[in-house]
Parts: sequence; structure tokens; C-alpha cells
Amino acid sequence: MTACMADDQQSQARQELAETAMIQPRNATYDCGEDGSITVENGRTAVRLVEAQGDSYDLPASPPTQTSRYGEGGYALVLEGREALWMKARHEPMTCRR
Repeated sequence: MTACMADDQQSQARQELAETAMIQPRNATYDCGEDGSITVENGRTAVRLVEAQGDSYDLPASPPTQTSRYGEGGYALVLEGREALWMKARHEPMTCRR
């Protein structure tokens, strides 16, 4: 199908596909391997993260205009594509995948 498209149309189609892949779902569970899992409820300007053992964290966008980086105090979450990087003070960062 792309063979029939002009170069600028192909470029635009690729960009739209990439942007769609970057949009985070409202609710997602990420597998963190041996570290368990995290569930993220994404409100765009803030997220609620719940760990497998039930601890929950409400994190605002940081900075406020971000839609992929959240954090406050000793906690931070970075969402990129199908990956989530979860960081807590005094703990090793966890890379999780949905």
C-alpha cells in the first residue's frame, strides 16, 4: 500500500503510527519480571501507580506539561511506548513492559 503513496504521505503515515504507539492507555499493567508488576491508571496530568503488593502512589506530571514523566518526592515514573521505568528512593529502578 505504501508503494502507491507519495514520499510525504508515507512520512506522515509513519509519524502517525509512531505517535499512536506512544499514546499510553488509560489503564495498563506492566510486567516487571522478578520484581512483580505495576498497574498504572493514567490521567495524563497525573498517574496512580499500584504495585503488586498493593502499595499505591499518586504522581503528578513532572514538569506539569509532560505526558510521559511523573514524579514527586522520591518517586518517579517514565512511560515510553510499551515500557515503564519505575524509580523509588533507596531501591533499584525497575524496567517494566506491558
